[in-house]
Amino acid sequence: MNRSAGKLNLAAHDNLLKTRQIPTRVTRQLISWAPAIGWATVLFLLSSLSDSDLSTFSFSFPFDDKVMHLALYSVLGGTLQFGRLNSRSGMAHWTLIAIGIIYGVSDEWHQSFVPGRNPSIADLLADAIGVLMGYAFTYWLLSKRDVGVLGYRKR
Repeated sequence: MNRSAGKLNLAAHDNLLKTRQIPTRVTRQLISWAPAIGWATVLFLLSSLSDSDLSTFSFSFPFDDKVMHLALYSVLGGTLQFGRLNSRSGMAHWTLIAIGIIYGVSDEWHQSFVPGRNPSIADLLADAIGVLMGYAFTYWLLSKRDVGVLGYRKR
């Protein structure tokens, strides 16, 4: 991106500030973290399905369940990074990664109460790797922008 495009984005941001079209801090926080909260809810609901209900989501290749864990938790990692970058919370990266992994631990524990489901260390490892991959990819993707996804200037 050339410098003039960056200045244009910052000028547009300043104009939004003057016209007060940028969301308030509370609204920005809610919008920023809503994807992570929503995706955590989806993961909880999927985790609540019995083994027979999950058979409709299975594929026919080796370790398909681990690939699904990796993919689903990479979305969680990405939404956590999205929330951090757009809320301007300043929360440490390791804290959010730990939150994602701890959510994976709680998900595996939750599965122990679901008929036909069992907690698994291998699933937890796939969850943790997924959180790290999604977090890193989203950081790489969104940190290149001068203006946040929600339209305000980054720090």
